[in-house]
Amino acid sequence: MGLDIDKFLSTVTTDEKFFLNMPIFWTVSITGVSVGEINGTLILAGETWKANVDIMDMTENSAGNILVAQSVTLPNEQPQFDTMVAAGVDGMGGFLPTYGLKARAGFLERQLSVNFLETQMDVAHNFFRPWLIAIGINGLIEDGGSLKGDMEVRQYSNGGKFIKGFKFNKVFPTAVEGYTLNYNDTDVKIHSVTFGCLNYQQL
Repeated sequence: MGLDIDKFLSTVTTDEKFFLNMPIFWTVSITGVSVGEINGTLILAGETWKANVDIMDMTENSAGNILVAQSVTLPNEQPQFDTMVAAGVDGMGGFLPTYGLKARAGFLERQLSVNFLETQMDVAHNFFRPWLIAIGINGLIEDGGSLKGDMEVRQYSNGGKFIKGFKFNKVFPTAVEGYTLNYNDTDVKIHSVTFGCLNYQQL
C-alpha cells in the first residue's frame, strides 16, 4: 500500500507531535547558594570582590533580570575501563583480554557548561566570579554545603510549552570565561560558565 502524500503532509502540518521547535532560550534557576556565605568568605580573606545580587531573585519576573541561556552543554558520562589483570588470566591461551569497569568519571569530568545571556545585570561579575573566588578561598570540603547549590534548566517551545529540562545537584562554578569588550561591539554579551556537579536528572 503506497504512502498517501496528501494525508502525510496534512498530518505533519497540523499534529503538534511532528512540529519542529525553533531555537529558543533555556531558562535557568539556581537555588540553595548562600550569598551571605560567599560575601563572608570574601571579606575574611580581604577580597574586594562581592556578590551584588541574590541569584535566586533572578528566577522571578519581578526581578527584571531573568537568567536565560543561549546554550547548555550537558555533562559527559564516560567511565574508565581496564583489563582484568587481577584475575591473572589475561592473554593466556591466546584469548582476548577481558575488561571491567575501573571507575566512574568524577565530577570534574562530568562538567556542565552554560552560556548565559547578559541582561541588565552583569551576572558574571556580580555573582559567578565572586562565587568562584569564594570557592577558591574556602574550598569545597568544609563549607557546609553553603557554596553549592541546585540548578534547573528548562526549555520551552515557541508556544510556551515545556519541552525538556534537567536538574543538577550540588553545582558550583569551576571556570568563568573571559570576553572582549571593544568600541564597535554591539552584540549581546555571552557569559560562559562551567560548573561541576554531583549528579543530574531529567525533569
